[in-house]
Amino acid sequence: MNTIEEQLWNYIDGNCTAEEKIEIETKIAVNIQYHSIYKELLAVHNELNTLDFEEPSMSFTRNVMEKVNLELKPVALKTKIDNRIIYSIGAFFFLSILGLFIYAVVKSNVTFDFKMPALNFDIAKHINATTIQIFIFVDVALGLLYLDSFLRKRKGLKQKES
Repeated sequence: MNTIEEQLWNYIDGNCTAEEKIEIETKIAVNIQYHSIYKELLAVHNELNTLDFEEPSMSFTRNVMEKVNLELKPVALKTKIDNRIIYSIGAFFFLSILGLFIYAVVKSNVTFDFKMPALNFDIAKHINATTIQIFIFVDVALGLLYLDSFLRKRKGLKQKES
């Protein structure tokens, strides 16, 4: 915008100081260009003041908000992570730890002197006819329970087929 127009708009709107107002009034009276621009801007100002702005209806906000609510909500952006990247990072750390472990084992001077303890377990003292009979009885009972459950499952499958 031209400075002449800015000054004249400030004068028309009443946004200038008293000295600027006197200066612009003298320029309008003396300068023909100022006077013609002032008349044009004054006519525009009067036209704008005569316009009657329409007010929206009382339910305008409600109607707009209903339309906004009907719009589809934007879907959150989901990024897909490539599993190869995750596996390669995991492999790197696994191999690093494995390498450090192997290096530590190779460089260590640890000697193990491990001897198995000697156990004197006399089996003949604990095994007699009664323990063998108890062992065989428990085995037969467990075998019968297993056979019963096996036959029940098989019977249930035949009933479902028919």
